[in-house]
Amino acid sequence: MNFKPGPRAIAALFLCAAAAPTWAINVSIPGIHGDVSRTLLGNGTGIIVGVIDSGMDDTHPALAGNDSLGNPRLVAEQSFVTTEPDNTGDDIFGHGTAVGSIALSNDSVYQGFVPDARYVNSRVLDSYGGFPDDAQVRNGIGFAIDHGANVLNLSMNYFAALSGGYTQFDLMIDWAAYARGVSSSLSVGNISQGPVGVDAVRDPGGAFNGLSVGRVINDLSKVSIDSAGSYTEDGRMKPDLVAPGTLITAANSDWEGGTLWKTGLNGTSFAVPQVTGLIAQELEGGNTHGYSTDPLVIKATIMNSATKKVLGRTFQPWAPGNMSDIAGVETTSHPLDPQSGVGLIDGAALARQYLNGANEGPGLVGDIGWNLNSIVDQATADYTINSPLSKGDILTATLTWYRHVSRTDDGDGMVDAGDNFIQDQMLSNLDLEVLRDGVPIAASLSAVDNVEHLNLSIDQTGQYTVRVLGSTVYGSSEQYAVAWFVPEPGSVILSIWAAAFVGIGWRRFATRS
Repeated sequence: MNFKPGPRAIAALFLCAAAAPTWAINVSIPGIHGDVSRTLLGNGTGIIVGVIDSGMDDTHPALAGNDSLGNPRLVAEQSFVTTEPDNTGDDIFGHGTAVGSIALSNDSVYQGFVPDARYVNSRVLDSYGGFPDDAQVRNGIGFAIDHGANVLNLSMNYFAALSGGYTQFDLMIDWAAYARGVSSSLSVGNISQGPVGVDAVRDPGGAFNGLSVGRVINDLSKVSIDSAGSYTEDGRMKPDLVAPGTLITAANSDWEGGTLWKTGLNGTSFAVPQVTGLIAQELEGGNTHGYSTDPLVIKATIMNSATKKVLGRTFQPWAPGNMSDIAGVETTSHPLDPQSGVGLIDGAALARQYLNGANEGPGLVGDIGWNLNSIVDQATADYTINSPLSKGDILTATLTWYRHVSRTDDGDGMVDAGDNFIQDQMLSNLDLEVLRDGVPIAASLSAVDNVEHLNLSIDQTGQYTVRVLGSTVYGSSEQYAVAWFVPEPGSVILSIWAAAFVGIGWRRFATRS
């Protein structure tokens, strides 16, 4: 169904914190080891980021010029704000330039995740940061896709609490991943900017096939009290993960009359491009090494490499939505933490997850790996870790699959708001289990999500298997991506680790010591 909101829908705006310390991107990005992943995965060469926002100032020194291949960094720009017809993409509001710079800045000090990536500027928010309906946003998304965007950044939300996945907005994002291979990083929203008294994810954070992002405070210790959390209207768990989004320093669109950088920016808006940046890094890494860059792989590996060190809004430890013992099997039907999803993004861990265990299995596998595969109804696929795990080890596994969405063009040959997007088959139900010596000990069995996740502290030595189950598969088969990770005992995935092994064969470190 099409959503036609009455009051103006409001973007997930930033709040400037007066007299507060700042956390520039040259601090926040290393804080989640995004500088390490930039070295190991790539700085964005050959990747195009679609920034769907209030426009971008492409003359800002951190965004202007050419990439290392001699191509203009700005691929294309257009404004879809019909009430401001004279604007061709310039950022009057100041939001899009700041957001985009977190991913794209090539400043020597305030360097973004992918300083060599190119970008499409789709201006969809007006000079006040709002949009009357989502048609102009969908037009902007289509423009970015048609101009080659590999990943979309949407740092905005409806004011109304819509997150059931049924709008054309949701369906378009899910189609982009499923049919075009375009990943999306999406805001779950700021509580203070939603309906009064509602702590719930808002669109586009409710889309199935994107990565929905919440934010943490600037010391990375806990989720911000203003970051929206579970559940969606149809009972799914969001956010998928969290990222820095508090007291950020980023590019100033009004730099000609002021300073190059603005400080004290807060909101999920500024967490989203941190995930966009990691996606873009991983896309270049995949292109370089010949690995799959399917959005399912991107989603599974980024989620599975997240750290559980982040606490909830009131300092509670990471925990799935619910966990119970069913006949000796630790079972959850709500596999993510209601406030932090799988946890805090970690670039160094992502680089190790993606580069160390490329597309192996089913069968005997290493401690770290991922696989893109398909499964039929009622079938199983087993990934048995070839070395026994011991007490004190931690095993993390993530499974994701698509919501299937098709598109009917309106006849103009462009992806835009005139097209019709429809879910063309029911969502398959895949499940995830962990077995010890062939016996199930843990299970993630959500009946509504298209993500399953398990994080286990090993208490007995044994041979462990990650199992994918095709519990209900619609159609002939269902494609999925699964990722698993067992850190070496006593180790922490930090920049020190990555720096020590740059240039050394990755496979050498694929098995445990």
